[in-house]
Amino acid sequence: MTGTLSDQPLESALAYLDAGEFERAREAALAGLAERPDDPGLLRLAGRASAELGLDDAVGYLERAAAADPGAAETWHDLGDALSGLGRLEPARQAFSRAIQLTPDDVQALLDVGLASLAAGKTGDAVAHLKRAIQLDPANVTAHRALLSIYRRDGELGSALTSAKRVEEQLPDDPIAMLDVAEICLELGRYDESAAAFVRLRGADVDPAHEVYVYHGMIEVEIRRNRLRRALDLAIEATGIDRLGRTTDILAYVVGQVFGEQDRPGPSRAEVDAALTASRAEHRRLLGEALVA
Repeated sequence: MTGTLSDQPLESALAYLDAGEFERAREAALAGLAERPDDPGLLRLAGRASAELGLDDAVGYLERAAAADPGAAETWHDLGDALSGLGRLEPARQAFSRAIQLTPDDVQALLDVGLASLAAGKTGDAVAHLKRAIQLDPANVTAHRALLSIYRRDGELGSALTSAKRVEEQLPDDPIAMLDVAEICLELGRYDESAAAFVRLRGADVDPAHEVYVYHGMIEVEIRRNRLRRALDLAIEATGIDRLGRTTDILAYVVGQVFGEQDRPGPSRAEVDAALTASRAEHRRLLGEALVA
């Protein structure tokens, strides 16, 4: 390691931080601050190390670093991260915004301020920054997925579908991406596209326990476009693999629609729609759990 004696604490702290030795990084930074209490580099490293250790003083060190060198975009970014970790969403958004002012084409900073704005309830700011991130990095999945969630929440299904398709283009083997496309197309009444997406999903989701959920999606498409014979065929196939009986009422409903009412009244359309919606939600939950496992 090179440098003058007074440089050693900073270089040591940086080396320890890069190696993931956060306690030693913090100790080295604090040793340097004892000699140079207003050094922005040492303050930043002390703040970053404290943030990694979950210590309450991280924000204080980073605020001092930003005050000492307000033109350092990376320091404002680190401060935003630390504030976000504490749930201080509006101050975090402001810190990320300062980083953007200094480095307007930094995609990660644009993502961070966009997500912080979304969490703080500033949807317009979030959309603007996320769109800017996509302009600079059209393949950025994080930005597309964030926009997708906003558009779906706000009922802008055409824009949501565009974002969902962009995600699937970048993640062609991702079941969640396919489920997003399938569901939005279903909501838009674009049934051929929805059915095709469920077929892709069936090939991509290799967990046998999930197959019944894909069948339910395919059945829902056929019910909605009134292709009841096809819905019946799919319901019979789904019942054959459904050991928990989740398809029984769906099958009974379709049988009633195809052949007329049976001896006992079957479930209503509203009940079946609710069951199919719950099935899709359960499939999404399971896919999300598998993703983070």
